Amino acid sequence: MVAEIDGEPVGAAITVPDVNQALKRMDGRLLPLGWWHYLNRRRHIDRVRVGFLGVKREHQHAGVAARLFVEHFDMAGSVGPPEGEMGWILETNTPMNRAMEAMHGRIVKKYRVYERAL
Repeated sequence: MVAEIDGEPVGAAITVPDVNQALKRMDGRLLPLGWWHYLNRRRHIDRVRVGFLGVKREHQHAGVAARLFVEHFDMAGSVGPPEGEMGWILETNTPMNRAMEAMHGRIVKKYRVYERAL
């Protein structure tokens, strides 16, 4: 999904079904029966993953990200998945963490980036 203002793209977001639910049963193997487990389990996928959400810096805090969240939330709800996951959000990304908590999400893991001069 792409957000545009006057024909200029200002933000984008990608939400996909969480196929890891089906892949878990395969135990990392496609053969001999891994493909069978995937085909049988893919209809039981009931979660989505927000894999990416980004807004250009000059349009941040202007409601673009909020609108993308609403669109993805509504689309996921109409398809049927009652759960979602927003992974790999840095601890210092306060706007994203606040938005996730506003949708009744909870922080399960904290990701940090450390830097050291060599």
